Amino acid sequence: MTKITDQFEAILKQKQIPLAKREIENGQVSYNGKFQLTNEKALPFGIVFDKEDERSDYQIVYHHLAFVSNFSKKVTVLELINELNELQSGYYRICLGSDGEIYMRLLGRTSTDVMPLYEMLVTGSTIAKAILPRIEEVLNDKQVK
Repeated sequence: MTKITDQFEAILKQKQIPLAKREIENGQVSYNGKFQLTNEKALPFGIVFDKEDERSDYQIVYHHLAFVSNFSKKVTVLELINELNELQSGYYRICLGSDGEIYMRLLGRTSTDVMPLYEMLVTGSTIAKAILPRIEEVLNDKQVK
C-alpha cells in the first residue's frame, strides 16, 4: 500500500464507505462501489490510481448511467451529451461508448492530501443524479426541457 491510497482508505473508513479494492496491472489500484440513486437503481463507479510517487494520476468513472439501444437516437443523444458537458458536468465528461453505454469520467492528479479527490467523487454522484432525468427523457422519446 502507498501513502496516497492509505490516505484514501482512511477517508473511506471515516465516512463508512465500503469499496472493493483490487490491484491491477502496471501497479495500478482500483476501488469499486455503487452509489444508490433510488431504492431500485444503483450506479456502479470505480476509481483507479496510477503508480505513484509524491503524486498519482487517477480516474473516476460512473458506469451505466444509461444505454443507447436504439442507435437512430445517437445524434440526439450526442447533442444532449454535448450540452450537458458544456453546462452541467463540471470537471466530469459524459461519454457515449461504442457499445451504447453512457458513462461519466474524471481524470485528475492527487497528492497525499486526497480530500479534494473524495470531494470530486461525491460531486460526481450529485452530477450523475442531476443529469440522469435529461438522458432518460431523450432515450424515452420525451420532450427535452
